[in-house]
Amino acid sequence: MRRPRPFSLDRKTSRFLPLLGLLLALLTLLPRCLLVVQPGYEAVIFNRLTGVEMTPRREGIHLLIPVLQFPTLYDVRTQTYNMTSRSEERSVKADDTLTALTADGQRVDLDVSVRYRLDPDRVPEIHRNVGPDYLNKIIRPASQAVVRNVIARYSAIGVYSEQRAEIQEQIAAELSRLMQPEGLVLQSLLLRNVEFSKEFQSAIEAKQIAEQEKQREVFRVEQAQLIKQRMIVKASGEAQAIALKGEALRSNPNVIQLEYVRNLPDDIQAIVSEQNTILNLGDFLNK
Repeated sequence: MRRPRPFSLDRKTSRFLPLLGLLLALLTLLPRCLLVVQPGYEAVIFNRLTGVEMTPRREGIHLLIPVLQFPTLYDVRTQTYNMTSRSEERSVKADDTLTALTADGQRVDLDVSVRYRLDPDRVPEIHRNVGPDYLNKIIRPASQAVVRNVIARYSAIGVYSEQRAEIQEQIAAELSRLMQPEGLVLQSLLLRNVEFSKEFQSAIEAKQIAEQEKQREVFRVEQAQLIKQRMIVKASGEAQAIALKGEALRSNPNVIQLEYVRNLPDDIQAIVSEQNTILNLGDFLNK
């Protein structure tokens, strides 16, 4: 029985083995040596020897040293964190539900959107102090705490109606103060909706209806007072006019004849004599 011949390479084949190994090594290491950063992102590099590099790598192609440098990508575009009430239609993607209590103990469901972004110059600092999970570590707890604290300072009526814009501005100001030291920029805060219990909403609507009816009644009273004042002024003027006419008659009786002539029709021709006699010329002409 013959023994199998051992496998052996000829000299020509053995010459290409180092080149083949080098090619395989390059194909393996090349993806780890090149970092492609897409628009809207930044990369923070951790170096095993020096730690976190404080200069981020922005969009483009960058070279890395395999085994020593490890990148972490961060989205520096505008992001939105939504807090919604349980009853809101899910047309807006909700991250959390949010319920708060007013100063007078009324429960209110809120729909709030927090629009924010990372400060591009402080991304390495965020990576060192917070890490990629900044939403759960900072944005979510800070937003919920600030909203609840601010709502607790206002009455239910204020939250429901006239003070909503003031509340929104105050929440934005306080949340911005908490986010800024962490390298996060608050771009805007939107208080989209405020919803109370059905019983409370019915009570508010009934109160508003009563207020409107009260205002209408006040308007009616004011109109009646104005009409009364006009009538008084008119009566006073007529009384003064009568008094003046009476005084004129006492001082000059001929005023009666003047008033009579003024009230005659236009087709009547009359002569007033000095003996207080009024002659109608039409009577003579008809004869």
